Amino acid sequence: MLLTMLLAAFMLTSGLASPDMSAHAAGCLSSRDARAAVQSGQALPLSKMLGRIRSTAGGEILPPPKLCDRGGRLVYMVNVLSPGGQVKKLTVDASNGSILGN
Repeated sequence: MLLTMLLAAFMLTSGLASPDMSAHAAGCLSSRDARAAVQSGQALPLSKMLGRIRSTAGGEILPPPKLCDRGGRLVYMVNVLSPGGQVKKLTVDASNGSILGN
């Protein structure tokens, strides 16, 4: 796990990861607003969905997933590092945990 995180950090800082990995942050909530959305019941805690996301994506979740507003719908934007070294981008419905797409 530590090796995976170090590899991900290296990829992000060296430019080896796709350039739009952080670009999806537009429209994302601040940490404070994300906590408030979870506390108010607008979004499920990410911790409750991590196992499902890992098993669906088949890899390690790269930090930090973001809670974002996409057309009035709260979604988690999650990057997953596959065993083959590819980064997959997943969009997860924050209200029910369903994977909406890549």
